[in-house]
Amino acid sequence: MSIKRKFTMKINVEIEKKFESIGLRYLSRFETSEKQFLNFLRKKFSKINSDLKPIEKETIINDILIKMKKMNYIDDTRYSNLKSEKMFNNGTSKRMIKVKLKEKGIPDDIINNSLDTLLENNKNDFSSALIYIKKRKIGIFYQKEFNKKDNDLLKHKWYGTLARKGFSYDIVKKVLELDDLTEAENIINRIKF
Repeated sequence: MSIKRKFTMKINVEIEKKFESIGLRYLSRFETSEKQFLNFLRKKFSKINSDLKPIEKETIINDILIKMKKMNYIDDTRYSNLKSEKMFNNGTSKRMIKVKLKEKGIPDDIINNSLDTLLENNKNDFSSALIYIKKRKIGIFYQKEFNKKDNDLLKHKWYGTLARKGFSYDIVKKVLELDDLTEAENIINRIKF
């Protein structure tokens, strides 16, 4: 083996250790998907000036990813479950949860399992829409005085707001027609525990 090749291999090992350390620091602060972690490392690699060929960089990045997965620091299933639960509790529809997880590189089967878990725990779009309207103080949670003209305009605006959040027309209609504040609060409280 030539001296130049030994030197190059030594540099590659040093670079891998450096980026492994950077990756660990990142993972200690954020729960992340495989895709996000790969993008993070690629971005960091693009900032350094090295003589590594693109294939060598990708090899190092993939080696680090494999190590992190073996140590269970990266797990798309765990990430999907945590994120879907958090988004639901913030009033996000199943449709929007699916879109956001897909953007993070989570496979469809894992996303569907996470959504099924939510449904098993009585967490559905109706409940999520209630959480959202409470958070935004719209619908039954609207506290200002208004007249008939304002009512129609506000309802139209609220329909649009909920539709853009990914809720179906039927769910939006059902949520905005609710007229018992105590019942709405009880539904929200039941799903949080």
